[in-house]
Amino acid sequence: MEVITPLLPFVAIAILITIAVPLSTATKIPIVVTEILLGIIGQYLGFIDSHNSYITLVADIGLLFLMFLCGLEVDLKSFLSMGSKFLYQALFYFISLYSLSTIAVITLQLPLIFIAILPVMSLGMIMALIRDYGKNKPWLNLALKIGVLGEVISISVLVTLEGVYRYGFNWRLGENLLILAIFLVCIVGIFKLANILFWWFPNLKLLLLPYNDSNSQDLRFVFMLLFIFILLTTGLHLEKVLGAFIAGVILSTYFKYKHTLPQKLNDMGFGFFVPFFFVYVGTTIHIPSVLESPWILLHALYLICGMLLIRISASLLVFLRFFKSIKNTLLFALSDCMPLTFLVITSSMGLKFGIISQSLYTSCIFGAIFEGILFSVAIKVIHTLWHKPTNLKKDML
Repeated sequence: MEVITPLLPFVAIAILITIAVPLSTATKIPIVVTEILLGIIGQYLGFIDSHNSYITLVADIGLLFLMFLCGLEVDLKSFLSMGSKFLYQALFYFISLYSLSTIAVITLQLPLIFIAILPVMSLGMIMALIRDYGKNKPWLNLALKIGVLGEVISISVLVTLEGVYRYGFNWRLGENLLILAIFLVCIVGIFKLANILFWWFPNLKLLLLPYNDSNSQDLRFVFMLLFIFILLTTGLHLEKVLGAFIAGVILSTYFKYKHTLPQKLNDMGFGFFVPFFFVYVGTTIHIPSVLESPWILLHALYLICGMLLIRISASLLVFLRFFKSIKNTLLFALSDCMPLTFLVITSSMGLKFGIISQSLYTSCIFGAIFEGILFSVAIKVIHTLWHKPTNLKKDML
């Protein structure tokens, strides 16, 4: 019995992960939201203890694998094909987002981490919307491009703020940021060197990841790359998620010819490790505390309203002329405002480093849940019911 007992929470989580898919399909609730809700129920019924060290370890692995998969969605070479005009517009959009977030944080005296939380972006829900509506929609096509850039910026801001909270505004912070800058410069150097090597020796890629692979060499190489970069960032006292993210970016940029590899990794990640992390996030929510303090849910609504407001403002400022339609501008703002994955990651890191309180963390998690449900419904309503062709003059009347 002593041998079986430690395995029971894993069995419970495995069952929750399995039933999450049919539940999500039946209720039309996003799978991430379903997994978090099941984790909340599992913790409330006493099946899972979030303080179990083994559960925490596997959840941490799930987080790192999730960040690796996020990096896998970013192809640096595709940035060059976006064009300078778009990149300038995107830069103006991000400057607007972070400026509005900074103003809100200073005005409302919120913790500094909200400068990262309010404009945070993630591709997860955008990819789900593309499956539902198609990539040919102008608002979704733009949301995908902005989302790719947004993930890179979000992880950069997150790592910087982590240094601010860990070291404070002193020479240690400067040293940490200098190490981060040198590390990123070295990564750029590695990219340049890889370009030269793979140009002169094109078969070198095939040595690392052969086309005909009967020994799972691709997976062996992937995990070697992942753990090397996690080790590097840990040794440099940088956040581990940065190493996992960069490993994914490298794989996406240089090994695109392995068409089946991303699907393999997604199946492995989203089949167990990633849903394990989201179920674990649900187990960190203490339902009696929420019932005793209903203002936690009110703060979650404030959070998603703030996130939506700054996105609508920035979208109208930067992209209204591009869309020539308020409908498409609103749809873009809504699709850009469902960063479930990164909102959960950011708030989890905030709690881990003592940046935000347990109640504020709970508000952020419920904010992610509300966003996934309410904004996806809002998109469907606007997309379905707003039939009239909308040009700028008609919309403004």
